[in-house]
Amino acid sequence: MAVVVAVVVCAWAVAVVRRLRRIQASLSASRRLLEVELNRRYELVDALVVAARRADAPSAALAPLAGARSLALGFREQQLTLGEQAGSENALSVALHRVLLEVAEDPAVKNDWSVQRPALEVRNTEQRLVGAARVYNGTATALNTLVRGLPAGPVARAFGGRPVPLFEATAAELHVSAPTAAPANS
Repeated sequence: MAVVVAVVVCAWAVAVVRRLRRIQASLSASRRLLEVELNRRYELVDALVVAARRADAPSAALAPLAGARSLALGFREQQLTLGEQAGSENALSVALHRVLLEVAEDPAVKNDWSVQRPALEVRNTEQRLVGAARVYNGTATALNTLVRGLPAGPVARAFGGRPVPLFEATAAELHVSAPTAAPANS
């Protein structure tokens, strides 16, 4: 009877390790996908800023966008974890959406294809980036659940499973102020 129990426990442990390896492989692939989309966004943001400046678009939102891009790239070059980079990436998204809103509403560039084309590419990349982040976070959550849970957690940790941060900024990291409205004159 003890031999049967030992065989069952070993088979279960092997299944846990296999699951751990599958999740880790999926996490690695989803991280690469997320990084590809982030790289694409960095390039497109640069192209959008250049095109908007050439078209004499109002630069009130362009400077914060360029600064947010530089900050996000700086965090990335420091090789921080995705969780640590998420705050700067979210700040970049906020600045980017402000510029996209201005580009869509500004009559000077509203019909200028040299600006609208990169803006459209940025919008598409933002949608792909949201999807890539969702896939990464889902896979990271599955890994964290496996590593922290019982009874599989101790086995997963014994074979190198470690919790990973999600790609999301906490409320403390998001200190982007909304534009304030000018007071109405009576």
